[in-house]
Amino acid sequence: MIRLPWSWSIERKLPLFVSALLLVVVLVMLGAAYQQVRHAALSLAAERVQRLTKVYVDLLQREPTTRRTQMTTLAADPGVREFVTSGGGRGRDWVLAAMRHIAPDTAPNLAIEVWDSAGRRLLLRGDTALRSDAEAAPPSDSVVLSPYRLRHDTLMYFAVQAAVRRGTEGRVIGRVVQIRRINLSKVGRETLAGIAGGDVALLIGNAGGDPWTDLEHVIPAPPAELRTSHQPISYQRGETKFGLAAPIAGTPWMLVTELSRRQMLAPSLAYLRTMAAIAAAVVLIGALGAWWVSHRITTPLNRLTTAAAAIASGDLTQRVDVPGSDELGRLGRSFNDMAGEVQRARSDLEGQVVQRTQALRETNAELEAFSYSVSHDLRAPLRAIHGFARILLEDHGPALDPEAKRVLGVIDQNTKRMGQLIDDLLAFSRLGRKEVDSARVDMTELVRSVADEMRRSAGDRPLEITVGPLPPARGDRDMLRQAVTNLLDNAAKFTRRRTPGRIDVGHNTNGAETVYFVKDNGAGFDQRYAGKLFGVFQRLHRADEFEGTGVGLAIVQRIVLRHGGRVWAEGRPDAGATFFFTLPGASDA
Repeated sequence: MIRLPWSWSIERKLPLFVSALLLVVVLVMLGAAYQQVRHAALSLAAERVQRLTKVYVDLLQREPTTRRTQMTTLAADPGVREFVTSGGGRGRDWVLAAMRHIAPDTAPNLAIEVWDSAGRRLLLRGDTALRSDAEAAPPSDSVVLSPYRLRHDTLMYFAVQAAVRRGTEGRVIGRVVQIRRINLSKVGRETLAGIAGGDVALLIGNAGGDPWTDLEHVIPAPPAELRTSHQPISYQRGETKFGLAAPIAGTPWMLVTELSRRQMLAPSLAYLRTMAAIAAAVVLIGALGAWWVSHRITTPLNRLTTAAAAIASGDLTQRVDVPGSDELGRLGRSFNDMAGEVQRARSDLEGQVVQRTQALRETNAELEAFSYSVSHDLRAPLRAIHGFARILLEDHGPALDPEAKRVLGVIDQNTKRMGQLIDDLLAFSRLGRKEVDSARVDMTELVRSVADEMRRSAGDRPLEITVGPLPPARGDRDMLRQAVTNLLDNAAKFTRRRTPGRIDVGHNTNGAETVYFVKDNGAGFDQRYAGKLFGVFQRLHRADEFEGTGVGLAIVQRIVLRHGGRVWAEGRPDAGATFFFTLPGASDA
């Protein structure tokens, strides 16, 4: 059988309760602390990303400024103007020499072109793979920095164009273009990221979209919400990232500084794991401490319980050993003192029981002697009175006047009534001393046999007795027969003036007990005096109306009470009466 938690012993419930309480407190504190650490980590990360973004933006702005200056200087060179004006026929060496200052022979990933206004490339120096497309000439009053571009899916570059004008304010006759390859390599990425500690990723690309790079590979553009946000945000790029995007002033480019959210929260998670281990240790220590306390409390209580059960079963020698001067120790000593007092009281009580048992035996002996005296000594005078009254009536009846005959008849009737009263008193007295011989009793058969005797004794008088099926009972058959006989005799007596007299015997169920009843259509009684029915010598009708000694119902009550049942009656004047009695255990008979 599975016992529910609330029915467990205190020794189990107390450690579980304390452990659960500690666990709840620790989890709440741990959650609150983790949230604080996590919030602090996010705040620090946001501050760091903002600071690094500014540093890298400032750093990356230097190259466009340098490229613009270089190309402005080159476009204003007189030799370049001469070269463009002649269609590339004059001043080639001069232009190449000027280009070497910008793109030395040792400079990789760099090319410089000269175009005329007709869109013809007049000169290309440097990496021939870095050829620009034919584009419109830049406005005469500016230097154009192109967005990042991608060629062959791996070659990422940008171009800087400057207009070549005829004279200082003349018209545009051509353009010079510097093409710069973005050197993508793991070393370059790690070197640049190492400035910030190595855990930062830098993304560079066009503010309007692709292409973008992480300085090692060409990658898709970051989410649009990141590129349009002015505050650090979380977003998905392979995994959850935390970053900030910022435009590079004077260029169509944008820089993103990002951190891995997982790495960013790694210290918080490490803190959480450490604190979780500490919390688990605290809960374990608390559970062990609670178990020790509960064991310390329940062990003496179990001893007290065992000793109390032994004392309740009769072993008054039981004592408990609860050392200490705390409450449990004092409780143990008080229990031992109480057990000693109970043992002494029991010894005194047993002595009193012996004395009173002896006194009861002497009283019973006196009662037996009284019963013998009543049954013999009192009956002798009654028999003499009765006998002499009969002799006078039989032998001297003719000589007696009518009044004398009437008086002798009254004497005869009262001696008979006195004898019946003595018999009933003796029967009532014997019931208190007789042992109840309990056995299964077939109540249907018992009541029907009594009813048959009642019908025979009624003679020609119309008397209807109906006995329904009755459940069996457990009790003394002779006693129960006497009780049933008295009830049926009482009903027959009080239905004498009814034609016909009707008596019904049946039963009903009241919860777990069976209730038997005897119902008649006789004279009935006033319900206010129902309590007097079962008293010795108590009568609700005059003796000249209905004979009887007033002991029959008292005998019924004593028999039922001896069986552990109860008896009561209900009735109304001239409307009959119903007598009820129960026999506990009848349903188990």
